[in-house]
Amino acid sequence: MSGFDRFRDRHPILLNSALMAVALVALGYIALLFIDVFTSHGQQVQVPDVRNLPLEKAISILDEVGLRWEISDSTTFYENYPPGTIIDQDPKAKSYIKKIRIIYLSVNAMHAPIIPLPKLVDLPGRQGMATLRAMGFKHVTMDSIPSEMGGLILQVTVDGHNVAPGKPVSVNSQIKITVGDGSIVDLNPEQVIDPEIMDSIDEELYQEAQKNYEEEMKAAQARAEQEARNQASQEKKDQNKKSDKDKSKDQDKNKEKDKNKDKNKDQSKKDKKN
Repeated sequence: MSGFDRFRDRHPILLNSALMAVALVALGYIALLFIDVFTSHGQQVQVPDVRNLPLEKAISILDEVGLRWEISDSTTFYENYPPGTIIDQDPKAKSYIKKIRIIYLSVNAMHAPIIPLPKLVDLPGRQGMATLRAMGFKHVTMDSIPSEMGGLILQVTVDGHNVAPGKPVSVNSQIKITVGDGSIVDLNPEQVIDPEIMDSIDEELYQEAQKNYEEEMKAAQARAEQEARNQASQEKKDQNKKSDKDKSKDQDKNKEKDKNKDKNKDQSKKDKKN
């Protein structure tokens, strides 16, 4: 019996433990080899900078260095970048990564999103602007025109044109909201002076407002009466002119008749002589 056989018979547990240790070491070494192969250990490349490049050119550059890529976002539109341009990348440019890593690309959308225009007329101006900006519209301005009601939206234009609510509009369109400034005041005292706050208004101011209103109404009535008189006078003049023309025509006709009578008389005399 050899020495190994005697050791195995005397110390079986020790021998099995030693064999297991050797097997574990071998398996660990093999595992490390596989990890190096599958994780490209020690094989790193520098990430090229493909920002601001068209998507096709960026893909070509990444393929040349053996890097994989995926598009992470292509729905956002930036008006400062051409359509289809790389906006951002992850990992960042000039960083070192393994070839198994994926480069995620953010691409500018091919066109700006199209959104139906909401109904805004009769809403407060600030609410209308907040609504449009929350929906993604980027160029929203507001101006005002004289009106009785102040702060309410009277008109909405898109790129200078009236657009009906619900019509699809680009988020990059120039949208202008026109609101009333409340500068037009109705002179009707029932509307100018609210009965609920009558007691808080100075009596003198009220009387002055009432007087101004009555004077304005009288002036308006006088202007209307004067216009009516002017119109009547003009109509009378037109009738007189027409009458004079008719008289002149009648006189011309009578003269023509007299001439014809004279001609007939002369002709009759000549006939009798002959």
